[in-house]
Amino acid sequence: MTSARLDRVKTSASLPASSPDADSPELARWRERDDARQSQSSFQAVILKALDATTDAIYLVDRNRMQIVHVNDAACRMQGLTREALIARGPMGSLNTSRAELEQIYDRIIEDGVPAKPLEMLRPRNDAPPAWLELRRHPVQSGDGWLIVTWVRDITETKQAQNRIVYLNRVYAMLSGINSLIVRVDNCDELFDSAVRIAATEGGFPMALIAMVDPKLKNIVPMASFGMSDLLLDGLKKRFGSMEAFPEKPGASEIMTQRALREQKPMVNNDLKADSSPIFTQSMLQAGVRAMVVLPLIIAQKSVGILALHAREADFFQDEELKLLTELASDVAFAVDHIKKQERLNYLAYYDVLTGLANRSLFLERVAQHIHSAQAEGHQLAVYLIDVERFKNINDSLGQSAGDELLRQIARWITQTLGDASLLARVGSNHFAMVRPAVRPGDNLEDLIEAQLGNFSEHPFHIEDAVFRITFKAGVALFPADGADADSLLKNAEAALKRAKVIGERYLFYTKTMTSRVAGKVTLENELRQALANGEFVLHYQPKMNTSSAKLCGAEALIRWNNPRTGLMPPGNFIPVLEETGLIHEVGRWAMRQAIADFLHWRASGLTPVRIAVNVSPLQLRRRGFIEEISQVIGIDSAAGGGLELEITEGVLMADVKHSIASLTAIRALGVCIAIDDFGTGFSSLAYLAKLPVDTLKIDQSFVVEMTTGAQGLALVSTIINLAHALKLKVVAEGVETEEQSRLLGLLGCDEMQGFLFSKALPRDIFETTYLTAAPVKAGSSAV
Repeated sequence: MTSARLDRVKTSASLPASSPDADSPELARWRERDDARQSQSSFQAVILKALDATTDAIYLVDRNRMQIVHVNDAACRMQGLTREALIARGPMGSLNTSRAELEQIYDRIIEDGVPAKPLEMLRPRNDAPPAWLELRRHPVQSGDGWLIVTWVRDITETKQAQNRIVYLNRVYAMLSGINSLIVRVDNCDELFDSAVRIAATEGGFPMALIAMVDPKLKNIVPMASFGMSDLLLDGLKKRFGSMEAFPEKPGASEIMTQRALREQKPMVNNDLKADSSPIFTQSMLQAGVRAMVVLPLIIAQKSVGILALHAREADFFQDEELKLLTELASDVAFAVDHIKKQERLNYLAYYDVLTGLANRSLFLERVAQHIHSAQAEGHQLAVYLIDVERFKNINDSLGQSAGDELLRQIARWITQTLGDASLLARVGSNHFAMVRPAVRPGDNLEDLIEAQLGNFSEHPFHIEDAVFRITFKAGVALFPADGADADSLLKNAEAALKRAKVIGERYLFYTKTMTSRVAGKVTLENELRQALANGEFVLHYQPKMNTSSAKLCGAEALIRWNNPRTGLMPPGNFIPVLEETGLIHEVGRWAMRQAIADFLHWRASGLTPVRIAVNVSPLQLRRRGFIEEISQVIGIDSAAGGGLELEITEGVLMADVKHSIASLTAIRALGVCIAIDDFGTGFSSLAYLAKLPVDTLKIDQSFVVEMTTGAQGLALVSTIINLAHALKLKVVAEGVETEEQSRLLGLLGCDEMQGFLFSKALPRDIFETTYLTAAPVKAGSSAV
């Protein structure tokens, strides 16, 4: 039986005052009415019991009287009231709606004759979050009137599940959008700006912020934001504070950003109303923000920044959302790391790390752009290549750090002088390139270069409490006369610079003959490399004669190149190229090995060997592993050290006296003798000379020549000999070519002599036959 049938059953009349006859028709009718009444009461009980069994709240409202006639147990539980109290409140009290509004709603339902569409509503609760309710109404005719049956279902859990799906879909959409962004962006500014925009448009977050840690200032700097006012950003900057102020242990005053960075995990506030900060209370809540999360950006286990997201919904950030957002923060951090590494690679590809100036590649690109402008405007362009003089001496004597600092100071000074760093580049260890974009008729480049060179040489550079004044040489090439492209101009400026260094000019403009010289030098370098590989170098030996006995007392090994194409070449034709290209190290090692091999060969052959002097290049002496190289050469035989003497020019030793003393001490400890070559040309002070651990002084040939031309020359040689003997050093005069020179050196007490008077340098076999098996050749003999 339906509710309508229940309502249409008439209430039975009361029993008559006097009982009728048992068989009377009246009694029968009364009994029928009583049976019907009891049946109705029993049916109502069943219906009410069924209503109480349902979990939905049900209200039965009489439309005419606008009164609740019945509520089930679920309605009492939902409202937290008794059945009597709910009925007494009436439909308006339960729904917080006016009588007139509710009557209109009921009448529309009755008029339509169909159930009303479900209505969702949010109802506050005292000790819990608001509940979502679904309300449905159905009209039922009851006699001459109508009952409105209202079902109310608590759909809070369903609504929360739906919201979770919506929230997750928003996060997924943002994750997808930012990951797509990461693939295509190539700079952090675009990444940050686009990421916060996607967080708002795809993720539905009203506010988003990315901030990075400044490792130098030790603070947190906002990089990009969306939806935040300037006032709010200023407040956030104050809240961020300094990284140095981070407490070691979490405290009540520690903000979310600091904790996220320090603990390297997300920090969540799902109810900003509980935040005591006036910034959040007044600004974020007014903007409709109820929850926020701060996600750390971690690179190589180090916190480098944060991603902060703000939601309109309280309790937005749950486990599933946090898992996805943590993945998103990891992706953003990966993108930042990738971009910075790429930027570093790009920087290294175009800039010099030490000075911050453009490198060769970027300089050529910039020169090419200036050439395009020069062509369009019809003017010339100049490219300079500048060589910093004495740089290697400073770098070797004071160390690489001092050399690096000098280069940085030079770069800053030239940049300040030019006023435009884009015109300058560092293109070599001590080479700077410069472009003058416009050279117009009437410009005097010579005067300009002279002025710049003068200013440069007068400027003091301060390194390690010492003041240095540096000079440089320059080569200049002009467009279009000296080259039609940037590469040609720089190469030709280099050719001009090399020529300037050779002839001692401060600067030179390029001429075509310079290119042929450079090309010839490149060819010579290749041939020298082949000569070393093919064993084309040989040693010739020039004898050293004892002055008093006229007997052989030593030999100097002089390198020759037995070029199969041109024949025997003297060292002056190729030694400079060996030093310039660095091949001198390999050739120098070969020379020492060959000299020791010859010495040991003479010894093994029963001949009387003599100590062999081998010249040492300045580059060899400065090389860090040079002493170890000597040790390896003489290590093949215990007698080898006694057969080797190293000749080092005075100028090389004086360039860095402290380093020279340490190196020479270590060399002498190996049993190798040391001679100062070309003595008198390096301006040694007596104090330094006394400290140098050497065995022999070799008087330069120029003093030997001047000895016979005047009293001053003779006095100078006499002084050198007396000084050497006072220091217990042996004296060798080189370049002796006349009997007069030999006689005077003998009178002055010179120990040994060598020169064309006795013999030129001889091949090994001839030297053996002439000097190691026969009596010493006397002065003036035909052995020359």
